[in-house]
Amino acid sequence: MTERQSAPVGDRIRQLRRHFSLRQDAFGRKIGMSGNRISELENNKGGAGAGVLVAICREFPVSHEWMLTGKGPMLKPEVRSSGAIEEGSELSRRIGELERQVRLVIRGKDEEEHSLLKVPLFSSAVAAGVPSLASCDVEDTMEIPSAWSHGRKNLFAVRVQGESMLDAGIMPGDRLLVEATQTARDLQIVIASVNGELTVKKLNIARDGSVMLEPQNSAFEPIAITPEMDFRILGVVLAALRQY
Repeated sequence: MTERQSAPVGDRIRQLRRHFSLRQDAFGRKIGMSGNRISELENNKGGAGAGVLVAICREFPVSHEWMLTGKGPMLKPEVRSSGAIEEGSELSRRIGELERQVRLVIRGKDEEEHSLLKVPLFSSAVAAGVPSLASCDVEDTMEIPSAWSHGRKNLFAVRVQGESMLDAGIMPGDRLLVEATQTARDLQIVIASVNGELTVKKLNIARDGSVMLEPQNSAFEPIAITPEMDFRILGVVLAALRQY
């Protein structure tokens, strides 16, 4: 791909204007715009919408394909006024369709970001202790933006008690958003069961495979996991939510 083809639309507007040896104000008058606005367009500020590109293609013998994408020759091989209007209409249709699709994509993203997802909030607090995931332990539901889930399905929330994770920004009374899973990566904050006791800690997996549950508060001791212990990972913490 040449530099001309990869250049943004503002560079193509500048190239076209200079080809016809026009100042910015003279070029602008031909398409009903001020010289200052042409300067903004050439510097890719404010965006060149469909109306601008259609006006350029109607006024100048420029290929709509080149104006739109930078591909092919800049000028039409044969110029007729009716052809220019026809080309401009086609450009308008194509750009309008592109803009419609972009609006649909943006609208879809906005709707996804602003839609809410309900996750179960368990009544048992974790010591930082998760609760058993029995339905009788569900206290309420908590609404979160759907975008926070990143497509994850098995989510739940629990309240925190204790101060062992203060340095990780997890405070007593916080609600933790958790993905239910039995596996986790090194240095992730997990909800774990150790001999039936439930806790939230940072997972530390050494090169030799040994496992340590580390608090994030120097006043608390880490928990070294030994083969004799009943150790299970119940979830990975995704976020801590605090209400003031």
